[in-house]
This record gives sequence, structure tokens and C-alpha cells, in this order.
Amino acid sequence: MYRKLTAFVAMAIGLASLAGCGDTQESKAANRSATDKCFVDAIGGKGDATVYVKRGTVMVSGWAVDTQKQASPTELRLRLTGAQGAPHTFEKPAQVDRPDIVKVFNNEKLLKTGFNFTVDLSGLDTGAYGIILEMPDGSSLLMCQPKKIIVVQ
Repeated sequence: MYRKLTAFVAMAIGLASLAGCGDTQESKAANRSATDKCFVDAIGGKGDATVYVKRGTVMVSGWAVDTQKQASPTELRLRLTGAQGAPHTFEKPAQVDRPDIVKVFNNEKLLKTGFNFTVDLSGLDTGAYGIILEMPDGSSLLMCQPKKIIVVQ
């Protein structure tokens, strides 16, 4: 029951973030839009919808498509938002070739859609965090919410 409640709370927080709550600079972007063309394959090597991790460094890997340009994102950020509402943003992932995504979408421009974020969770409070992938481009911000939750123990 606790896991389901934790998952529900984290998803609600993620949806609130996607809806535009908060006073971060990203929320001031002139054009905000959402996409579902992203996926987190693994968090710390685990592919579950809810992943329990210890504080420290963890690898978050997956893929994201800039659906506005039908190409690999030029910039990608990973935002974690917990129950406190304060976002923790991680930038500059390693770019990974994803020939499987090229094949699925039949688009050669999607080869570099893969990512590996090295995320330091040591400064985060324990609890559940929703994940948002952000693709900023000038005055626009494309966001994608993979259906994954990180629970820091």
C-alpha cells in the first residue's frame, strides 16, 4: 500500500510540474508543450516503474525525441520533483546512439536520441521523485514525463 501511495504522490507532483506550477526560469518560457515521445529504460540498472535507490550516484538512461523538430534534442535536462515541490535539475547527459529508435520511427535524425544521466542523489531528501525530461530550445520548452518514479532511501 505504501508503494502505491508513494507512486501516486510522485505522479501527482510530476503532473503538477508539467502543468506549469513553480517559479523557475523554465516556467517563464513563452512556448511550453508536452510530448510522450520519451522513455527511461533504466534507473541504476533497474527497469521497474518505481525504482528504489540509495543516496549517491545513479545512472538514468533512456531516450527522448524533440517532436517539434522530429530530431534528437539539442539540449536535454532531467528534473526530479519530490513532495516538497522543489525541483532538482540535472544537465548535460552523455548522448547515446539509438538505432532502435531510428528503426521504430523510420527517421535517421533520431540516432542521437539516447541519453545517460549520471545523477548525484546525495543531496536529496528521502522520498519519491517524479521525473520530467525537458528539451529547451530558445523561448520554447518541450517536456516529457516518462512513467517512472525514483524513491530515494
